[in-house]
Amino acid sequence: MLAIVAEGNRRRIYTEPTPEHIAASDVPRPGSLPTGKIAENPRWFSPPQYGLTSFSDLFTNRQLVALTTFSDLVRQARAEVLKDALAAGLPSGDRLAEGGVGAEAYADAVVTYIAMAISKFADWSSSICSWISQIEGVRNTFPRHAIAMTWDYVEINPFSNSVGNFGAHVEWVAAGIDHLPAGPIQGRGSQSDAASRDYTNVVVSTDPPYYDNIGYSDLSDFFYVWLRRSLRDVHPSLFGSILVPKAEELVANPYRHNGKDGAENFFERGFAQVFAKVRMEASTDYPITVYYAFKQSELQKEGLSSTGWATILEGIIREGWAITATWPVRTERAGRMTSVGTNALASSIVLVLRPRHTTAGQTTRRGFITALKRELPAALKRMREGAIAPVDLAQATIGPGMAVFSGFRQVVENDGSDMPVKTALALINQVLDEVLAEQEGDLDADTRFCLKWYEQYGWARAQFGHADVLARAYNTSVRGLEDAGVLTQGEGVVQLVRPQDLPATWNPVTDHRISVWEVTLQLARVLSAEGGGIEAAAKLMSAAGRRSEVDVDSIQRLAYRLYEMTQKSRPDDARLFNLLGGSWSDLTEAAGRVRLGTAVQGSFDFGGDN
Repeated sequence: MLAIVAEGNRRRIYTEPTPEHIAASDVPRPGSLPTGKIAENPRWFSPPQYGLTSFSDLFTNRQLVALTTFSDLVRQARAEVLKDALAAGLPSGDRLAEGGVGAEAYADAVVTYIAMAISKFADWSSSICSWISQIEGVRNTFPRHAIAMTWDYVEINPFSNSVGNFGAHVEWVAAGIDHLPAGPIQGRGSQSDAASRDYTNVVVSTDPPYYDNIGYSDLSDFFYVWLRRSLRDVHPSLFGSILVPKAEELVANPYRHNGKDGAENFFERGFAQVFAKVRMEASTDYPITVYYAFKQSELQKEGLSSTGWATILEGIIREGWAITATWPVRTERAGRMTSVGTNALASSIVLVLRPRHTTAGQTTRRGFITALKRELPAALKRMREGAIAPVDLAQATIGPGMAVFSGFRQVVENDGSDMPVKTALALINQVLDEVLAEQEGDLDADTRFCLKWYEQYGWARAQFGHADVLARAYNTSVRGLEDAGVLTQGEGVVQLVRPQDLPATWNPVTDHRISVWEVTLQLARVLSAEGGGIEAAAKLMSAAGRRSEVDVDSIQRLAYRLYEMTQKSRPDDARLFNLLGGSWSDLTEAAGRVRLGTAVQGSFDFGGDN
């Protein structure tokens, strides 16, 4: 034992352990412990490589005493709850496991929630828990979907006021129950095999597994062994096996399916089987929705046309589905490990699917590209109106792009072969870039110069001669751009003015030479500045909108274009332009309130002649 962490006055107090502390931790190992081996998959589980092969090995003796004691008290708690329920006048009823009602079912329900709190407490009471020195707090066993080996660990006092104490988990479960809807219509949950169940008269909305991204069943064993100890008598059908059933789990686990290739084949074959069955049986009155999370490693390596993502889409389309829309969905909290300090993509994407028409025809590669160019401009406009942030635009554009592709029975390549989905995704991204570039032609001359100069040089200095040639090509001048305040020149070099260096006193109403570029950067500056925000930016936007030279919609298009330019090469700028584009809906609404406020007459003068 290295130290005792105690509660102080708004701070932690670290003290040297006394002999009494050390003696208190030296307790005998309980005789009866949950059984079960940890899966030997080093990607998700490091402890077995160091000799910790059973789930009970992941806890200290003192932690095991606490957990086994809590678990074993569940049976006693049920007896007390049942006695109180009968005393309150509830009929004896049937057991919850049989779908019954009355005192027996009530007692089963209460202890089920108590067992959930114990299971959650186990996450914060293992020897995998570590100390987060930056915040002086405890990191639980599962900060991510894996069990990593730790060398210096933390033991939480179950009865303290610290994060992770048992009472906090009881409150956590109770809060969840408190927010559940209560009414005459009751929900029902059941466990069944997606590949064999009946989908007649069912509306399907599913979040399927993604290859080997998460080993759900292997990871669930950590919690299952404690739930089973507490609830085996309450839910015998759920806890009949020693560990979680795994044979039918649709996960590409190479340790279960003869290596990587065998695992991928198992997953893709099972995935296609499920969607083929849904296509045959589900109601055609409603679309189905499929939630999917990208693997971050694939995105970084291959982008949106990653092999795994393309294979999933290929399987869906091959089974007769047309993808009619894709929308980014933020399903994870902002503080998750992968998002802290990053410009992370939306955590998931939802696919909207409908059965493809039986009369769907075929087209060529050229026909597919022509259809994309016809459909994507209107789709982009709808997405912007729907407040899709620039960071999510490429994901969302897959929807209308794949709607075009999957609407055809077949897209034929120049060599006569079928176009694969991966090629289609690449073409969708290519056409998206072309559409965004074509929209630059609607911008004013000063903005087009700044955009092209920024694309080449960013905020860095470059030779005056290059700027002069580019300015003439866009029918503007370096001197005029300097007068406008968007760039500086001197000693033979030219440099764009960064947003944070633009004057805070700028007034768009009186500016003698205004441009969409200048308004966009000023809005980004105010929106991100301390003391600025939506309301301050809205006032600026409302004032700029009074100028005939400024098309407000062009500001949003420029923010999207600038994000596309910077997302890989200039992350700080990308965050700035994503903030502007992603806040557009709130910004325009606030600007509308500003305009309405200035248009309202504050008082009437009833004096004078009538």
